[in-house]
Amino acid sequence: MAMLRSSRALDSRFLIACVGAIALSVCATAAEPPAAEKTAAPPRTLMRLPTWIESLGERSARKSQQPVQPAQESAQEPASAVSQIAATLTGGWKELTDDQKHSDVEQASGVDADPAAAKPAKPATTTKPAKTTKPTAAVADAPAAAAEPAVAERAAVAEEPAVAEKPASPAKLRPTTSIAPPVAASPSEAPALAIDPASFRGVYPGKTTRDEIESAWGGGEAFTREDGTGGLFWKIEPFERVEVMLDDDIVDSIRIKLVEPVPVKQLAEQLEIADLRTVSILDEQGVSIGEVFPERGVVISVKPGTQSAVAVLLEPLDAEAFVLRADGEIDESSGHAVADLQCAVQIDPKHARAQRLLLVLLSEQGCWLDALAVAEAAEGIDPDDVWTRLKHASVLLALGRTDAARAKVEGVKAQENIPPLVTAQTARMLGRIELEEQSPDHQKSVSHFEEAIRTATPLLTSASASIQGAARDVLLDAHLGTALAIARGTWQQKGRVIPKWISRSETLVSESKKTGREREELEMQLCRGALAAAAGSAEGVEPLPWVKRLLEAREKLGADIEDLARRRQIDWEVGRGLADALAASLLRNDASDMLDNATLTAAYLESGSAQRQLSAVERREMGDLLFRIGILHSLQKGDHATAVTWFDKVMPLWDGDQGPDEAGRIGESLVSMAISYWQVNRRADALKISRQGVELMVEAVDRKELDERSLAVAYGNLSTMHAEEGDDEQSKNYAEMASRAEATGTTLR
Repeated sequence: MAMLRSSRALDSRFLIACVGAIALSVCATAAEPPAAEKTAAPPRTLMRLPTWIESLGERSARKSQQPVQPAQESAQEPASAVSQIAATLTGGWKELTDDQKHSDVEQASGVDADPAAAKPAKPATTTKPAKTTKPTAAVADAPAAAAEPAVAERAAVAEEPAVAEKPASPAKLRPTTSIAPPVAASPSEAPALAIDPASFRGVYPGKTTRDEIESAWGGGEAFTREDGTGGLFWKIEPFERVEVMLDDDIVDSIRIKLVEPVPVKQLAEQLEIADLRTVSILDEQGVSIGEVFPERGVVISVKPGTQSAVAVLLEPLDAEAFVLRADGEIDESSGHAVADLQCAVQIDPKHARAQRLLLVLLSEQGCWLDALAVAEAAEGIDPDDVWTRLKHASVLLALGRTDAARAKVEGVKAQENIPPLVTAQTARMLGRIELEEQSPDHQKSVSHFEEAIRTATPLLTSASASIQGAARDVLLDAHLGTALAIARGTWQQKGRVIPKWISRSETLVSESKKTGREREELEMQLCRGALAAAAGSAEGVEPLPWVKRLLEAREKLGADIEDLARRRQIDWEVGRGLADALAASLLRNDASDMLDNATLTAAYLESGSAQRQLSAVERREMGDLLFRIGILHSLQKGDHATAVTWFDKVMPLWDGDQGPDEAGRIGESLVSMAISYWQVNRRADALKISRQGVELMVEAVDRKELDERSLAVAYGNLSTMHAEEGDDEQSKNYAEMASRAEATGTTLR
């Protein structure tokens, strides 16, 4: 499933956007002393939170009194209707999909209940060339700091939709129907294959020798086939004839000819293989001539076009049989397809097609480490295969290895005489890689996307339907990537330019001829791209209309897909889109329904991540979201018991490499989490987590990434904990460390 991957959806901005709120002290839990003792006991020390974490709860508790205003637009170039009406939408996301309740809203706003959408273009499907018009405006104005001329547009320009005359009132946007929940979690969904090669009367193809079979069956009669191959045959009741082919005196195959035809189902039951999945063998005319049972190495030959068996063939396990079955089931049962392909690779590690299909499925499922191993093996089989090298680069990019990904893509681009489509694909990938750098060059990213658009646009008129489809796919991702680069970069008039790129992306989707499932997948890719741009800039694109479209696309896809693994992939994509929407809302100072919306986002991400191998960035970002939910339960509701259930999920996600510039933020977060553990009397956990947080904070202070005075809060909390545990010496030590940190720290700018 070709889904757009927005990056860093839950980056540090998600957590630190609201620094500066009034401090909120949290008391340590202890038994209330009797009234007689209260006057004698010293005042209890309070445990504190870092200010920026306190502000999360305070900010989310405030409901927005007025809708966020859309970015100012030029009078000559009005923004799209989507960006105009988005500011009026309020309320929880789970209430956004009741189309009947929305009819009056849609009439007022100009947003259709069933948005025009299409599916991602695949090379094998015919698509209609996109219409292009002469460019009339700039891609984006030059970065404000650089004051360079505007970048020239060279892409297909979509006609902008009319601006809604009168936005709908927020009161009409409270439908009551909720969306279907994410897929429930399960321990494991990977099917296991019961591999058990078949034998006949003690003879195993690929193992038994000629001497062994003749010793058991007696001497056989020689025969020669029309193709020149030969072997031995026996008359063995109740079969008409049993033929054995030999290869260097080893049994290669056994063919058992039946006396009369038998229904395939009946024969499979007699052979105790009826419960196995099969794959049909077709002749050149597409007529079935046999059924293969790959786990057993059994092939049942049939009369052409019927289900009447005439013979049974036993062979050694064949990688191609597993690949054929996987190819036939890849859309309906990706889990079984992965199992088949993994078995094929075990049988024949040099089977290039098995490696490539497996690479596609593992990448779709987010099994990045497994996908990397397969990509390396596939590239080793055929080092010159461009598709494998670019797919390898995409896996490296997903793992955050941008330097390695860039080197691989540039290696492909440097080849001589590469086709224009490959040139466009490499330029698009370089644009995405630049966006994922620690310090991205947004101008360079736009330049790469511009090259991809310029190269791919003429391919929409290619005589090859597959090239047309692939070119359209490149164009869509390059348009969305350009919108994201402009949103994140330092550009003028973002509010005018970003909607143009989103509008052109919508045109590419609407001009595609995809239907059904593929249509909704492409719609989801569009929504993901728009929400990523909304998270990158407060100008140009408002998130809520795109959340509605994203959830609607998910609902339609869920109705058509039974494959649990693919439904989890969809949930992951929805969760990533909603995470971008959360970041976009915070960027716009809108914390309405934040706890409910964050919880819904987490439900989708947890469902989608059930069988994934999360990258370091994905783990950190998901941990950030779950931490936020827990801290909101703690600060808004004083519900520490619920908070720690979320924090328990955070700890494994934050266990490991924290990434550059993350140690201080995560350290302070751990110190904050420890307070809730202390409140629910999980004191050992609280002390352990506090110490872990302090270690990370000290590391950040040493690297000049964190103000040393921030350690005063952490040391003070540890002092309080040890005091309540009765360890006065440790309490005193930490209190002194807190005082020194408060006195000697310097504010970092």
